[in-house]
Amino acid sequence: MFTNYLKIAVRQLWKNRFVTGLNLAGLAVGFAIALALLIFVRQELSFDRYHKHADAIYRVGLSVNYDGITQKWANAPNITGPALKAEISDVREQVRFLKYNFGRTAFVNVGGENFAETNFYWADSTLFSVFDVPMVLGDPAAALNRPNTVVISRSIAEKYFGDDYKKALGKVIKVDNEFTLEITGIYQDFPSNTIFDGDIIGSFLSVKWAAARLYWDNASFETYLLLGPGSDPRQVETKMAVALDKAIPKDEQWFSLWLQPLTDIHLYSAGISNGYSSRTGDIRQVRILAILAFAVLLLACFNYINLATAQSGKRFREVGINKILGARKGQIARRMFLETGVLVAVALISGLLLLRLLNPFFESLSGQRLDLTQAFTGPWTLAIPLFWLAITLSAGIYPALFLSSFSPKSILQPLAQGGFGKRLFRQALVVGQFSVCTGLIVSAMIFNRQIRFIGEKNLGFQPKQVIAVTTAAAERTDQITGFVDACKALPAVVSACRAMSYPGISTAGYGMSYPGQDERKVSVAANRVGTGFEKVLGLKFLAGKTLPEKAPDDTTVQVVFNKTAVDFLGWTPEESIGKTPPNLFRYPTTIVGVVEDFHFESMHQPIGAYAFNNGRKLGGQAYVLIKVQPGNINRTMAQLESAFRQNIPGSAFEYSFLDEHFGSLYAGEKRLSSLVFVFTCLAIFISCLGLFGLAAFTAEQRTKEIGIRKVLGASVVGIVGLLSKDFLKLVLVALVLATPLAWYAMNKWLNNFAYRVHMEWWIFALAGAAAVGLAFFTVSYQSVKTALMNPVKSLRSE
Repeated sequence: MFTNYLKIAVRQLWKNRFVTGLNLAGLAVGFAIALALLIFVRQELSFDRYHKHADAIYRVGLSVNYDGITQKWANAPNITGPALKAEISDVREQVRFLKYNFGRTAFVNVGGENFAETNFYWADSTLFSVFDVPMVLGDPAAALNRPNTVVISRSIAEKYFGDDYKKALGKVIKVDNEFTLEITGIYQDFPSNTIFDGDIIGSFLSVKWAAARLYWDNASFETYLLLGPGSDPRQVETKMAVALDKAIPKDEQWFSLWLQPLTDIHLYSAGISNGYSSRTGDIRQVRILAILAFAVLLLACFNYINLATAQSGKRFREVGINKILGARKGQIARRMFLETGVLVAVALISGLLLLRLLNPFFESLSGQRLDLTQAFTGPWTLAIPLFWLAITLSAGIYPALFLSSFSPKSILQPLAQGGFGKRLFRQALVVGQFSVCTGLIVSAMIFNRQIRFIGEKNLGFQPKQVIAVTTAAAERTDQITGFVDACKALPAVVSACRAMSYPGISTAGYGMSYPGQDERKVSVAANRVGTGFEKVLGLKFLAGKTLPEKAPDDTTVQVVFNKTAVDFLGWTPEESIGKTPPNLFRYPTTIVGVVEDFHFESMHQPIGAYAFNNGRKLGGQAYVLIKVQPGNINRTMAQLESAFRQNIPGSAFEYSFLDEHFGSLYAGEKRLSSLVFVFTCLAIFISCLGLFGLAAFTAEQRTKEIGIRKVLGASVVGIVGLLSKDFLKLVLVALVLATPLAWYAMNKWLNNFAYRVHMEWWIFALAGAAAVGLAFFTVSYQSVKTALMNPVKSLRSE
């Protein structure tokens, strides 16, 4: 029986090749998109769940209140982990991480060859007790339990030692002419679905200033706790507050402590600053993509239902005859479900093949490697058949029930199949399809406008043609001074200065009090720089002057504030000159200048207080910032590299362009915008396929009517309008339904930015016009074809 039903299903699909082709194309494209997005979503949700104790590991965060604004930090003081382990029995173990030189490039010398490494961390030896870090070579229990030891990833070992990497144990590497470290272990590279990106991990005991003295006043360390079985993290947080009260008097506490689950860090860290990991995501983007995957599947299913019910008029006689011959309703429904199942199976296989073909394109859009084997491993081995079954049932249930409900007398009543209820249902599906499409068009337009706004907005400084060269590996201060002087002597260089940081990367943060109110504070981002920084960055002075030249024996400190900083102090730029900002740097400081506000963070954050300063002593800057003339950049870079190697020999020439770096702060939003745009286009394609098929059936049903109208003198334009207007009305209804939903969703997304575009009325009008235009273009082909048909052909049987 099943074999017979299967043969009939295949024959029926082949007989209606046009409809089968439309359904197959829509479902295959829909499956490819949905599977790509769902694999991406699954990868995002899987971060750090592979650890044995993943559900018991938490990161300790800080909450700091400045001038009524609460900030959340991912870092804590170095005493936090040891103190909490000693005070709270629920804490089984703790491990601290400190990124090398606070995230700046480490220059590693191996056998006389230099390497620039950006993922260098210091960590406690308990790293291997808390996290699952498989070792290739070495003893995890002893690898980091003494100073001046280091473990490296397998890829780094192969990079340094080639095929002989297994002989790396016991060998020595030198870092920035400051540390000499013995390799005591090689570990497997961290997988892609973890926040940990360390390529080199040194013993925390090697950093004397961090390991020798424990204190509560420098929050620079990521601290993780492993809780015991059955421990309640909320109760542990209460105990943490009690432990903090024991350690610091209540009136001196400048922060509170809280816990963040390890498995939440990747997706739920928006608004948390100072985190070390570069592998951060955003749950809001994951939700958007999950909704997009569901919407695309919904469109494909709507297509199938619409086309299946539209062609039911051709099958009502078949169903009537079968019922007269004794077929029961259940048998007919099973045949229809089988027909749908065969088509969905072929579409699913086609979608998988299409996804395999387009995978490089999807990877370039998402910025991640999509592991397609996930669709055939683990729970997904069962998920694919369940996916097929769910789509078969959801897409096939209405056509199956509708066709099987025909009574045998339908064979004698040909007009009975065109009822109002069926027509209304198909119209509702069209409205649903184009509501989704219109919403996606609006979303794509607003995504694009916000990304363009970010790229075109005045930053308050000029990042173009500014190069940041890393100088942290210099052995002496005079080497950096010599490099700056050599740069200034080049014709292509406009100006150059030393700096500890630059806009777009994290910098040291300090608290500054309001005059006369020590308890009222604001967070100030501080950057130690050399003279001429304003020329390099293109900053505009509102009052005062630049930082003075600093002699080696000069211990005075001067600062140049941005306007936000002096606004907090309640001074005008002119009034602030010569004054001392309260409690900044914990030593006397004099304001010598005020510059216009500029964006030193992404536009997700409002502009905060910023202070350029020259420090108490010369030196310490990790970068040289260089403003160069436009044109012939390759020649200029070659000259800069030559000057660098002459003054700082033995170090790698590592640099970045400020405009490119600042643009990378929005990489996630740009990827999301590209994904939404591409998949919106594909969703429109799916909807237009269904509308095209529906228009073809409508035109076929009204062939005789059109013939009569032509005989009576109707024009081609009039007939095209007649056939098109019903569809265009549905698209207009879809626009009305989609507008408030799209406005709500996009407003929520835009609220993530401190600086955002406004949603103008014309965006929705343009999206509606685009939807109407696409619908008209899709329908008009069939309308024109029908209108041009010779009426003799349609009326000769009458």
